[in-house]
Amino acid sequence: MSVVNIQGDKKNPTIQFDSEKGHLNIEGRSNLENPARYYRPVIDALEDYFHNPQPETHARFAMEYFNSSSSKMIMKTFRLLEKLQIEGKSNVHVEWCYDEGDGSMLEAGEDYMSMLKMDFEMIELSD
Repeated sequence: MSVVNIQGDKKNPTIQFDSEKGHLNIEGRSNLENPARYYRPVIDALEDYFHNPQPETHARFAMEYFNSSSSKMIMKTFRLLEKLQIEGKSNVHVEWCYDEGDGSMLEAGEDYMSMLKMDFEMIELSD
């Protein structure tokens, strides 16, 4: 069993992953200079999860902002989830949550959705 629980702050996202439940949650701001190091625990956990995943995997992304270097790590996370789906190891469902009226985050989610072969749900959050 693998559990990742990284508490975020003003510049760093909160990242939670529980392999026993098949739940991943990434939320907040990701304005990191070295996102590869910050995201490493969840990337490692997902790579391990690939060998013994749950039948259903639920991933929730609720980003307020992310810089370009963080977007690469978000995409790497998505690619690991997509591999689970493509290889039939787990049915992956992604929720991309964005604040009401935040066209930039909506567009970012739509961009990811267009590049990936997974079930995406766009969710507008009201205040």
